Amino acid sequence: MKKLYFMLIALLCSFGLRAQVVSALALTVQNQTNCTQYYQIFGDEPCKCGSKYMSKVIAINPGATHTYPNSISLGGSYPAMPKGIVGARIPDGPASCITSGGTVGHQPCNLPPTYSYTSIAATCAPCSFTRATWIPGQNCEQMARLIFQ
Repeated sequence: MKKLYFMLIALLCSFGLRAQVVSALALTVQNQTNCTQYYQIFGDEPCKCGSKYMSKVIAINPGATHTYPNSISLGGSYPAMPKGIVGARIPDGPASCITSGGTVGHQPCNLPPTYSYTSIAATCAPCSFTRATWIPGQNCEQMARLIFQ
């Protein structure tokens, strides 16, 4: 009986560990602010934590939505076949300004789900207080969301 109980617990634990989503195959990015925001997507093989692949830095205008049905259109070091999307590096402003930045992404990969900062405009002046939020998909084959508010 104890052996059966132990096997049941082990089985439940294995399902729980598999249920933690570590990447997505698609991404939607929404900018709900009045400032241009910047992001750089990174990832690895599907369902794997890591940053083997990195997109170019992408600007998203106020009110815009970018949809990536897979990683191919992200550019940078992402190859011409779909790979996993794990998280995003968030520069506080454009590369022409001296800025810092943060990271958001899938929590099972030890990445924070939110990053709050003062976004910097193209003129290098402060634009607005912004929160970047990463919302993972329900499994490795679904869409994650990055929302700037």
